[in-house]
Amino acid sequence: MQYSAEERETTCVYDYIAGTWTVYTCVPTHMTKLRKIAQPIWEEKDGDRVTAAKWLLKSNQVRFAQEMVSKMTDEQKQAASLRLKHYNQKRDDNVVN
Repeated sequence: MQYSAEERETTCVYDYIAGTWTVYTCVPTHMTKLRKIAQPIWEEKDGDRVTAAKWLLKSNQVRFAQEMVSKMTDEQKQAASLRLKHYNQKRDDNVVN
């Protein structure tokens, strides 16, 4: 079954006693990322193509992160640019020597 954009979802259910997450998704990018950390315990296929899958993950394999929003002033951007240029120059000098 092919899922439309409106139907695509990812759900995560935590089992506190077992300390595990059950993650279901039919979002292709989420499936790709999850396959890099574990093998699915269930898959739904349309021919040879996987359209949805479910993973069982340990509690330390799922993280929540605060969104990083950086609003630098022009002066901060210029200072960061100079620091990076200085760092790259030092690195290039060390490679040559």
